[in-house]
Amino acid sequence: MSQREPTVSNPPSLSGRTIDGIYQIERALGSGAVGAVYAAVDVRTGRKAAVKLWHGTADEQQARARFVREAKALDTLRHPNIVEVYDAGLVDDLPYVAMEFLQGETLEDQLLPGEGMDPKLAFHIMRQVLDALTYAHERHVVHRDLKPENIYLVPGPGGQPQVKLLDYGLAKFLGPEDDPLGGASITVTGMVLGTPLYMPPEQAAGSKVDLRADVYAAGCILFEMLSGRLPYLGDDFGELIRGHLTSPIPNLAEVKPDRWVAPELQTFIDTAMAKSAGDRYDDGGKMLAALNKLPQPAMQPLGKLDRPSALTLPGAPPSQQDNANNLVVGAITAGVVLLVVVLLVTLLR
Repeated sequence: MSQREPTVSNPPSLSGRTIDGIYQIERALGSGAVGAVYAAVDVRTGRKAAVKLWHGTADEQQARARFVREAKALDTLRHPNIVEVYDAGLVDDLPYVAMEFLQGETLEDQLLPGEGMDPKLAFHIMRQVLDALTYAHERHVVHRDLKPENIYLVPGPGGQPQVKLLDYGLAKFLGPEDDPLGGASITVTGMVLGTPLYMPPEQAAGSKVDLRADVYAAGCILFEMLSGRLPYLGDDFGELIRGHLTSPIPNLAEVKPDRWVAPELQTFIDTAMAKSAGDRYDDGGKMLAALNKLPQPAMQPLGKLDRPSALTLPGAPPSQQDNANNLVVGAITAGVVLLVVVLLVTLLR
């Protein structure tokens, strides 16, 4: 539920109106194909809000149903890293949702092609994303469209960015008892929904998805944050889909040859982006636990000395690392012996 959307002509005009006697509309923020977003203020409290109004046509019932499902999904998810919904209702028989007003930018805005983010910042953002997914997954809600555009960054404690997950319009509830719409289908079997840049193979193939679809997307996003490029590239939708379906998982160290990458970090990405859902982390919680176990630093420019161990050769097997450490110990021991010999010679003169 982004507060910035592609502009289209003639969005509904609500400026100056007060919705349900609560939300006074101040101005339009943007509009998409079937939804417009407005800046508003709660006349009771003075609190700012963003009001999103669906304005599709009568024959766009699937889009309307997704809009309602998004509102209902967010209304059940109360987490500091998920945009908060205040109210939902109808305006002139059109559904609307009022949510917290965010001031910041999306993760997409911060990603620069060809340049990776500072790993500490990337991990800081990803931990919050996974914390939000853990909460949603515990409530059997799959986002299904996780991407940098839907990860909003606002100023947080200590100047660090705080994540707010947006756009649960494609959210999937894993059981009818969890679904605010009672499990009513709003898609056609085999229909491909979501963004192909971060889409897991099973979703790209139009098959059933579960919590591990979000795990895959999160892995793609972390790879992009650290490398400065998408995991799979293509000139069209079909080529991108084939990449997710058949191409090998990219190697972070090969993409960023100027960086030292901990083997555990590549294993983490390999697991998150596994082609088979069964080989991935089970959910956001398992992925978060694995992320927190990575050595620190897990990635840094080559040549730095503050690596996890006293002397670690990048990518070297344990035997080589042990040999390197033994050389250091041997050199230190030889130096001590030489010093003792010099002192004894001096005393005997």
